[in-house]
This record gives sequence, structure tokens and C-alpha cells, in this order.
Amino acid sequence: MAKEKVVNLLFLSQGVASLDRSETTEHVHLLAALNYYSRIRFITNLLPLIRGSRTLRRVVSVGGGGHEGPIDASDLPALRVPLPELRGHLTTLVTLGLEAVAASAPEVSFVHDYPGTVRTRITSHLPEEVLKTLVFVPIDEVGDRHLYLATSARYPSATGEGDAVPLGEQVGVALGTDGVAGGGLYSVASDCEGTAQGVRDLLAGLKDRRLVDVVWAHTETEFKRITGD
Repeated sequence: MAKEKVVNLLFLSQGVASLDRSETTEHVHLLAALNYYSRIRFITNLLPLIRGSRTLRRVVSVGGGGHEGPIDASDLPALRVPLPELRGHLTTLVTLGLEAVAASAPEVSFVHDYPGTVRTRITSHLPEEVLKTLVFVPIDEVGDRHLYLATSARYPSATGEGDAVPLGEQVGVALGTDGVAGGGLYSVASDCEGTAQGVRDLLAGLKDRRLVDVVWAHTETEFKRITGD
């Protein structure tokens, strides 16, 4: 990256199907390390290069977008969050972290999305009887949708800056997490629509409780603990 002067697109999809609450050598919950901490670290480290682009400026984080749920502020790394609540908790953690970053970079657009159930190596550990009950999204369709999320003018930055693929007829700009068309941060389900009303209501309540600040303070504390700076 030392040779790069600008970055137009940062696309993040790292993850692991680990539900045993195992930890990394830095004592970070492995599942959260890949789904949240590493992604925010990539974003913050590369943000100056993304902001420096004269054309497209976008971050896409593939995860659980559109499936936010209650978050336990006393256990943000989710080491004790009950399994049925784990996806909602971690999805909200990611979205709130992106809210904090987006506030500091309004000329960059951020998309947190859910790709649907995709048959990749991340599902290879599941028993065949479980796999038979799942409805998978074809991998080619997932690729097409993510190309759209990564390049379409439907998900502009909050300032409206940055080039993107023009919209077709009768296609409007998506609603952001703040309920504003073109809000700059979008949490979208597998249909690639804007942020749903239920998600917007949930996030609005969490913002009123200043959970964005709580999440960001925790994130910075963890980065400092691990890296020393």
C-alpha cells in the first residue's frame, strides 16, 4: 500500500464460522475480531487514501446488514452474548462502528450488507441435513449484487461527492441509516434496498443513548491495548 496514492473501493468480507468464543492471541473474541475489529482497523488505516480519491470513494462491509438487533453495551466483544442474539449484536456493533467512521468522512459512502445464505467454505462444516434446509443464493448472483453495491450511484456519500455508475430510470437514491436519502451509510439486506424502517428505528434509539460514542471509545481502547498506539 505504500505505493498507492488513492483507494477508490475498500471491500471487506473476512469472517469465520466460529461460535465457541475462542480468542485470538491478543485476547480478542475471534468472531468479533474478523467481523468487526479488523474491518474497522482496515478502514481507519486506509481512510486517508480513500478520501484522497477524486472519483469513487466507497467502503463495503459484507456481513449482517439489515439484521441489526439489541446490543449488550457491557459485552461489546460478545464473549457472553447468548447464541440466538449473537448475529444481531455483532451486526449492530459493525453498523455503529461505521456510524462513527462515517461521521468523520462524509465524502465517503459506506455500505454494510447481508449477502444472503451463500454456499462457500464458511458453511462446509454444517451437517448435510442442515444444508438441505437452507435456501442458497447463487454465487454469481451474489457477485452481481456486490458489484452493484460497490459501484452504483444509489449509495452516495453524505456530501454527494464521488463518481459512481449512474442510476437507471425510476431508480432512486437509497435511504441511509439516518432515514435520509443519500445519508452516506447504508445497512442493506440481500435485496440491496435502502435501510429498512425497523433498523432505522433501532439505530435511532441506540444513537439517542449515545451508543455510537460508547462503541467508538471501546474500539479505540482495544486498538491502543493491542498496538500500543
